[in-house]
Amino acid sequence: MKKNILTKILTHSKNTKTILSARKYNEDDTHYVGYIVDFNDTVFVMQQVSTYGLHDGLLIETLDNIEKFEMDEYEKSYQYLFDNADKITKQTISNLTLPKGDNWKFDLLKTLFTEKKIITIQLSSDNIIVTGFILDFDETYLQFNAISSIGEDQGEVIYKLADISAFTIDELESRKRKTFTDWRQKA
Repeated sequence: MKKNILTKILTHSKNTKTILSARKYNEDDTHYVGYIVDFNDTVFVMQQVSTYGLHDGLLIETLDNIEKFEMDEYEKSYQYLFDNADKITKQTISNLTLPKGDNWKFDLLKTLFTEKKIITIQLSSDNIIVTGFILDFDETYLQFNAISSIGEDQGEVIYKLADISAFTIDELESRKRKTFTDWRQKA
């Protein structure tokens, strides 16, 4: 195998466990994320990495089926998670005292706001789920800073407490987004 650009990139990924993604021809939504374990002129083996930075099986694929290999912001995010998977795998809340009365949402938000937790809310009207940080709230409204799946700030939104049907606290996806947010703020 002669030393070409692809060989250099695959060798670098193999030697340093650098995350990259491989996109298949004619499959815009299909891409594999991980680092190269081995390759030859025809086939490569990739250690896949899950969206939580964990090992997720080996992929064996032909190079001819791959349209492009990517190493962009998305892959850098995966790299950070892979290198710091221990930051998101441990749940930090195992018990929560449920407030009593009709103002349970407001009372619960007081606790979560004090702890500066990233939470996920589900809106009852459209089954919309949003993850982010509580900025402020009162007995009627919640001011919320939405965070994308790779920790990007998606801006502020305001919801009526009455429109919120459920809260999720300290779930794996939220811990992942918090880890990304912290990483982006340091950069």
